[in-house]
Amino acid sequence: MRLSNRTAVRWIGGAIPFVCTVLGLTYGTAGAEVRLWQVGGQGLTWQSQSQSSAAITFGIPGAIQLVGFTSEDNIISKLNWVDATPIGFTRERSAAHVWDNVALKKPNLPIVDGNATTSTEDRFKVFGVSQTGTNLFFDLGTRFPASRILFFPRQEGADEQGRPFAEDFIRNYDLFINDGTSFNQEEAPVYNLLKRVDFTSLSRAEIVFPLQFIRYIQLKILSATPFELAEFQVYGNGFAPRGLYRSEVIDLGEVANFSRLTWEMERLRQEGDSLRVETAADARVSVIMRTGRDDNPNVYYEFTNVYTKERQVVSEEEYFDLPGASQGPIEEDQADWSLWSTPFTTSGQVINLPSPRQYFQFQISLESQAILDGVRVTSLDVEHIIPPVAQGLIGEVSEREDPRPAGNVPVVPAGVFSSFVYDIVAEVVDTDTGFDALRIYTPSSRPVFTEFLMGDPFVSVIPDSVAEELGSLTLFFSSNRADGPESLRILFDAEVFVQGTFINAEVFDTETGDAPQLILAGDANPEVGTNGLRILTSEASIDQLLPFFQVRPRLFSPNGDGINDGAEIFATFVQLVRSVDVTVDIFDLAGRRVRRVFAGEEGSGAYNWAWNGRDDSGSLVPVGIYLVVVTVDTERGEFVRTGTMGVVY
Repeated sequence: MRLSNRTAVRWIGGAIPFVCTVLGLTYGTAGAEVRLWQVGGQGLTWQSQSQSSAAITFGIPGAIQLVGFTSEDNIISKLNWVDATPIGFTRERSAAHVWDNVALKKPNLPIVDGNATTSTEDRFKVFGVSQTGTNLFFDLGTRFPASRILFFPRQEGADEQGRPFAEDFIRNYDLFINDGTSFNQEEAPVYNLLKRVDFTSLSRAEIVFPLQFIRYIQLKILSATPFELAEFQVYGNGFAPRGLYRSEVIDLGEVANFSRLTWEMERLRQEGDSLRVETAADARVSVIMRTGRDDNPNVYYEFTNVYTKERQVVSEEEYFDLPGASQGPIEEDQADWSLWSTPFTTSGQVINLPSPRQYFQFQISLESQAILDGVRVTSLDVEHIIPPVAQGLIGEVSEREDPRPAGNVPVVPAGVFSSFVYDIVAEVVDTDTGFDALRIYTPSSRPVFTEFLMGDPFVSVIPDSVAEELGSLTLFFSSNRADGPESLRILFDAEVFVQGTFINAEVFDTETGDAPQLILAGDANPEVGTNGLRILTSEASIDQLLPFFQVRPRLFSPNGDGINDGAEIFATFVQLVRSVDVTVDIFDLAGRRVRRVFAGEEGSGAYNWAWNGRDDSGSLVPVGIYLVVVTVDTERGEFVRTGTMGVVY
């Protein structure tokens, strides 16, 4: 059944008539079906879809929350502890680690098990062995709020000689901390001294300090006296600054076109030991995502020769059956899986990832900028469409006069209109919806359409309509819609302002309003050698931040007669990867500024500003010659272009 015979489903906004399914939610009656895969809320449980998490709690029904603590919570007892030195220090991890510098290795876990009746026992009570210089280290795995640290031996019981365990406390020590952000050149924690105790008669050590974030703790013993430790405890009010939740690989059961990512969240604030929802809390949520063709985003290698490091790809099961010396690296699969997306920072954003794909994975970051502010996520939805627009969409961009450039990447002057060709191959099968429109994105440029061709061999086709807008070129061709395998070619002119610009494109179906499907880079035309969507700027234009500057007309008369009453200032900025401060000023020949025409931030692109011949007070300026000064303030310094114009009456 083709599109003209099916019911269109469009989500404009507001409530959606959801129907629960095994994977999530779905709506639509015929043709393309818009579905929601959901975790939390009405969907799957967060625990069932979790591959790993750090500083995240599942204690709130249906939600994940940035881990937080009250003054009565012992942070140590709530962590998953491993008795070993961690591999690397800078990476955050879901497990906490405890270790020491003692040659004879024995378990340290009794110190962090939350049980005051278990201890290190005789480990640090060896006759004739000085304990001076013994060090215990704790890595909490990530940063946590802390204001109090306690440690002590067993408070009840005695040894075989009747000596109370409570007397085997540490009498002299240094306590060091690290907030998880300070590391040396070897990426080891740089510790700061929190407390030095030259002598104490207290069995229970308690160190109170201002509330702050802590990740690493070092306890250095300064006395030779034997000791034991039953518990090491950390207390503090507030939230961890960052928590991570990574999902398992999600299988949708069939290929789908990913369309939109949404989530529900609540910001929180802790006051004393109570917690409330607070919309003004300084906390945020971001999500990254990737899509794949198979159920494993990794590639596993076996060393076939451990000396030369020759290797071959093996399955995950085969990899973990290998002896340790034969296990090679594990790398991300960049052939069948996309890279992780840039962060989604707002719910409802379009998913611009390779589609159609059957598998995806996501990672949620919950972050707090204030120690008493937190956040929870109650649900996350991945909107997708089955069947997709097409099984595959491959595209490549070339310069019209140079389809096979040296290095296989087109090179054009920055900030100058160049002529491009966009080749697309669409694999549309009977179960796909097909498409009748495409959009090419031309960052910061207003493109000019030249020609549209379809078929094999190509035939020139007149689109039903064309939209040339700042940043994009859109073609509509419902009278020649792509209902089957199709080759397309679009010729257009556009400017490139930044080195390494990607000219991305997507196709969509105007009849259904379903989400667009992204075009992926590949070999779309054997006569074109780029196989990509990236454009470089020529070496001569790389350092020309303002390659174009013009004032029109050079002479104008602001007398209100409707003829040459004002002037326009044109400028092109290139090679700006972010917005920078820009000012446009008018000066008289004595160097006095008479008018600031513009002051603000701009990025790469072509701009124009108007001047009506009036000064900052609104009065007409006298007859004369005036200077126009455009200043761009960048990290590389100030770039200035100057022009002249005349005012007559």
